[in-house]
Amino acid sequence: MNADQRYLATIGMLTAGLTVGWLFATIAYADLGYTTYRLSIPFAGDLALIGLLNSVSVLAGGLISPFLWQLVRQIGARPAMIGGCLLHGLALLGLSLAPPASALSPLTAWLLLGCVALSGPASVLFTLAGPPLMMQLSGANGPDRLFARSAALSLIINGLGSLLSGSLTTVWRLLPVEGDALTAYRLNAVSGVVLVMLAGVPLLGLPVRPPPTVPTGTRRSQISDLWQAIRYGLAFVPGPLLISLGAALFIPYLGLFFRQRFTASDAMIGLILALISLATGLATLAGPYLAKRVGRMSGVVLTQALAIPCLIALAFAPSLPVAAAIAMVRGMLMNMATPLFDAQALAQAPAHHHPTIIGMIRAAATVGYIAGPTISAELQSSAGFAPIFLIAALCYTAAVVVNAVIFVIGKSKQATL
Repeated sequence: MNADQRYLATIGMLTAGLTVGWLFATIAYADLGYTTYRLSIPFAGDLALIGLLNSVSVLAGGLISPFLWQLVRQIGARPAMIGGCLLHGLALLGLSLAPPASALSPLTAWLLLGCVALSGPASVLFTLAGPPLMMQLSGANGPDRLFARSAALSLIINGLGSLLSGSLTTVWRLLPVEGDALTAYRLNAVSGVVLVMLAGVPLLGLPVRPPPTVPTGTRRSQISDLWQAIRYGLAFVPGPLLISLGAALFIPYLGLFFRQRFTASDAMIGLILALISLATGLATLAGPYLAKRVGRMSGVVLTQALAIPCLIALAFAPSLPVAAAIAMVRGMLMNMATPLFDAQALAQAPAHHHPTIIGMIRAAATVGYIAGPTISAELQSSAGFAPIFLIAALCYTAAVVVNAVIFVIGKSKQATL
């Protein structure tokens, strides 16, 4: 395999392992009794363990992100990617060994939280290392093709992995293996451990350019260099930030929307979500062709703008098939140009700035998820889903306007000067 294919093999195994391993994690937590087990947290009081397990990875990743930005700059993208695979494998291993609430002590509960928390820094390493590594692997044709293929593969494997994970739980239950009702979920987690750990193997000995030289010198000069990277990346922050504020209101609850509005079954919801991932992945492959026709950022603005009517239509969808089709089109339009956005952010920046810039973009894209799901739950209980989709449409509109002003209108004005 060539270098591109080896990188894509890593992405394929990694995505499959994470999807199979984590898909039923929340259900497993509930079956283990973690909804009623409460853990005393300093300055916060007693909190349900299931909530802590679902938030600790985001918290851990956010707290350690600035350190990881510098780590990836120092060691390079390829070692960081391999390290992320190992960390996430350990997190899944902790999930597979999770004991029932009746066997928990405060110490083992904290150990479990620590294991699951490793998935946060691991995910940060993936997001920081992936784009710079693709920039290093890109040939004369530029990064658009590899960025698009990687995003498409990840989305397609995620859809297939969702279907596979559900099938595996059925298969495990048919095997003559002694265990409790959670054995199937544990075996899924173990399968995820194996896949994620093996995902780093294709990267071993991968022929890439040496890690970018990080400027050395006085502390003042290093801070100045970091500030240059931040200044460059700031233009790419407002769009993802505004989109995250809207997406966080409905993305975590899309399956619940299908359930409550149209009484869809679990099997139907799983099928719809899988089809959305598959369709979005296939649409992402068209990104490079769109970039050639209208330009990278014009393509981003165009596809994001076309996704806005889909959100408005979802608020008033009359039936499940119509809602599923609209959600699929929205996912395709909103995500097909995302690799182009990342490629544009890194294309003109020095290589040693790439981890900082992509870290800023990813951080902006997660801000909405800090409070968005909680706000959405309150709105759902009082007004249903329609206002949520309309508010999300407003956030998307603001993001499109900002991106258009910065990257399309602003670029046109500079070209005429």
